[in-house]
Amino acid sequence: MNSGIVRIEPPDFARMTGWTHALASKYSGMLQVSVIGRSVLGRSIYAFRIGSRRRQVLYCGGVHGREWITSLLLMYFAEELLDACANSRVICEMDIGRLLESGGLTVIPALNPDGIEISVNGADRAALGDYLDGELLERCRSAEFCRRWKSNARGVDINRNFDAGWDDMRAIAMERGIHGPSSEGWTGEFPVSEPETRAVVELCEETRFRHMVAFHSQGEVIYWNYRRFTPPRAHIMARMLALSSDYSLSEPDRTASSAGLKDWFMERFNAPAFTVEVGSGECPVPLSGFRFMYNRLREMLILGAAM
Repeated sequence: MNSGIVRIEPPDFARMTGWTHALASKYSGMLQVSVIGRSVLGRSIYAFRIGSRRRQVLYCGGVHGREWITSLLLMYFAEELLDACANSRVICEMDIGRLLESGGLTVIPALNPDGIEISVNGADRAALGDYLDGELLERCRSAEFCRRWKSNARGVDINRNFDAGWDDMRAIAMERGIHGPSSEGWTGEFPVSEPETRAVVELCEETRFRHMVAFHSQGEVIYWNYRRFTPPRAHIMARMLALSSDYSLSEPDRTASSAGLKDWFMERFNAPAFTVEVGSGECPVPLSGFRFMYNRLREMLILGAAM
């Protein structure tokens, strides 16, 4: 299924960087790796471009720290795509070489590398004292608290920081008692305040993807609409993604209905965008279920790139 560079291990920054360099070396003619920005703590935010520069689709993972299984999913998938191209293999009965000639795929495996580092390795690996203080910093001494961390290193929830209904999401955060940096739910002081948010916004403005998929965990559901900005074809595409994965279609509740990457993309470009919540049960999703989850999603991952 995959040639063995990307291992089924927690994808902290050191591992992801090593995998990225190894993939770039092995598939130098097929993979273009770029750094689209840097995190609050200066970690590189990588983007993989595979296939044609025309008709690009964007896949984005690792938006929330504790949802690092999505980063592993996308890196594993990128390696399988590259291996299939190099060896003229099909995946799910699709000719991958021909698919990537007609339209390309850009993958951001980890939009929030600091958050992933906190969740995987704890606060000692991150200079959180430069950005956080008081009770929140004290709570970061707990390994369990760090394991469930969603935000970036400044305590901003990246998926509440996009300029799409941001004021509404800010009001909801206040209602929930979130008035500043937090392990989850804080919108930041203004839209697109964070370097991680800016990195993907600038990439989208530059590339104008035909659609995008943001990967989160968990729940085995697909969110596909956003207010009046939902393109007509989005529902058909969502049904195809759901059918290929046996995931359900859903609509987010009020507390998660704005200021996300999907929402901003749909409003800004009037193009389809989807949030796929992978895996089920607890979060972080255990590595023990990764192979089952990946096999279930392979067809959807190919289909999402092909549509």
